[in-house]
Amino acid sequence: MSDAEHVIVGTAGHIDHGKTLLVKALTGIDADTLAEEKRRGITIELGFIFMETPGYDKQIVFIDVPGHEKLIKTMVAGASNINIALLVIAADEGISLQTREHFDILQLLGIEKGIVALTKTDLVNEERIRELTGQVKDYLKGSFSEDAPIIPVSAVDGTGVDDLKYTLAELGKTVAPRPDSGIFRMPVDRVFTLRGFGTVIAGTILSGEVKEGDRVEIFPDGISVKVRGVQVHHQKVGRSILGRRTALNLQDIKKEKLHRGQCAAEPASLTPTFRLDGRLRLLKSYEKKLKNRTRIRLHVGTAEIISRLVFLEDDVLLPGKEALVQFALEASTVALPGDRYVIRTFSPVMTIGGGEILEAAPPKHKRFDSQTLHGLQKLEGDIAEAAEQVFIDSGFTPLSASQVRMMRGEREDIVEKTAENILKAGNIVKIAGYKETKYLHMQSYAKLENRLISFIKNYLGKNPHRMFMPYEELRSKFLRLTDIQTLKTVLDGLLEKRTIQRKGSDVSLADYEVKMKPKDQELIQKIEGVFKRSGFAPPLEEEFRLQQGVDLKHFKNMMHSLFEKGVLVRLSKKVVFHRESVESARKIVLEQLEKNQHITVAELRDKLKLSRKYATAILEYFDAIGLTKREQDVHILR
Repeated sequence: MSDAEHVIVGTAGHIDHGKTLLVKALTGIDADTLAEEKRRGITIELGFIFMETPGYDKQIVFIDVPGHEKLIKTMVAGASNINIALLVIAADEGISLQTREHFDILQLLGIEKGIVALTKTDLVNEERIRELTGQVKDYLKGSFSEDAPIIPVSAVDGTGVDDLKYTLAELGKTVAPRPDSGIFRMPVDRVFTLRGFGTVIAGTILSGEVKEGDRVEIFPDGISVKVRGVQVHHQKVGRSILGRRTALNLQDIKKEKLHRGQCAAEPASLTPTFRLDGRLRLLKSYEKKLKNRTRIRLHVGTAEIISRLVFLEDDVLLPGKEALVQFALEASTVALPGDRYVIRTFSPVMTIGGGEILEAAPPKHKRFDSQTLHGLQKLEGDIAEAAEQVFIDSGFTPLSASQVRMMRGEREDIVEKTAENILKAGNIVKIAGYKETKYLHMQSYAKLENRLISFIKNYLGKNPHRMFMPYEELRSKFLRLTDIQTLKTVLDGLLEKRTIQRKGSDVSLADYEVKMKPKDQELIQKIEGVFKRSGFAPPLEEEFRLQQGVDLKHFKNMMHSLFEKGVLVRLSKKVVFHRESVESARKIVLEQLEKNQHITVAELRDKLKLSRKYATAILEYFDAIGLTKREQDVHILR
């Protein structure tokens, strides 16, 4: 089948006003002929009819849905792909209650172009047609169809049918190609089995494409399946794209696992949720105020879900007014920002409002929270505002442009360019260390900087004798907030700004100095003096502590302070030298290496006149810091 652009025409109107006969007159196809459906094999669904238009570079497709229930459940699914609404009004009956309700739904679904067909004109006179035309014009004032063509037709004698065909084709020329995120998504509105083929699902592709052999995921159930075959317009094809009514023959899955309301999509591209955020408009025709926590029926995609309606700005919503809301769902579903929805009363069932999804997997919101309301208003803005708000909402979790693309259902190149612009404006920070570039909003980044500094301050406050906080302890605390790549980026940033300092891997505040009590300072000086005078024969730490009568914890703090300052150096678990002794040993080792190219433990022992234990500790320490390396029984210059 050709990839000619589709112009999808959604019919609406009272069940007895002649929609099906009109579509048959336009296309030559009876949407209610079940035998025809069986003859064609894998069909898509009753009511999706293609009109042949020779010489026309687009393909006009009718969604002809008999009955009010199917109008809602089918049209909501394809709303983002319906280009033109064809409102059908019987000339002998005029605008009925269901006509008004159907037209309300068309407006709630955000459809922008319309045509009105006055059917059954063979049953009335010219005066009645003129009268009804005037009534319809008045009714449509202020709507998207205010300037819509109103065409009298008769499916019985053919009056006006050619005019309607011509008008549809002309209006179709003004339909711009829809933006495509490139991420395959198709809400499932029909499931059936066919002998020789197996399980088949059908729906309208809202974005991306699907090919024979692709793996798709059935959301929200997380079922992974392979596409055995694809059919469009009653023909087997290699692939199907945005806007197409499509049937997918699935491999190795039972019909019982599939149902209307699911969504076939690119694997891992959607997030099942029990909450949705949106802007809701209540119809004027409802004539009642809607209260917070009202139980309603939410129609989004092809799903109907019982939900609680949580008002975020007020306690009630009046007819004809709008509000930011959160839907608390009783079953999980999937959606994307920009998806249209309709709500209906729980019982008795009637359409009362609808709107657009703003966030598809939000947290539970606190009502009347100004920050939440401001964030949702930004999500209603352009792509730059919405994308920045996504980064804000992600908190301490860095996001890539491709992740934002998935969350917003936008084209990848647009989101990447938007992220670059937000970065240039200084509102997001690049987090290094990932395979793909990720970003954190500056608000979150600044909070993480402050948290890191506070971790260090708190540690130093609790350990007044220590100059540095061990990196592993800082890492442990920080990773409760975010990941290791973000920790490294924040650390490097603070080091570059000279807000903190580092010794090895341990960290401290810039210019921080340990402030000791006079008694502690006296003990520090005594310890340093003893190890300095001891040279290459230092005392054992525990023996020295007992001689001085110092508490173990306090002594360890004093020793750690001397290690941090580099006054004392731990060569091994039980050997500690003063730094001057280490430097003297280093010079002697280098002299010996320059002379003989190697040195042994015995040679160093004899040279320094110390025990083998200390000579071994010195050479192993120099190996550890990279000055020397051991080869068999000798140590050479590294």
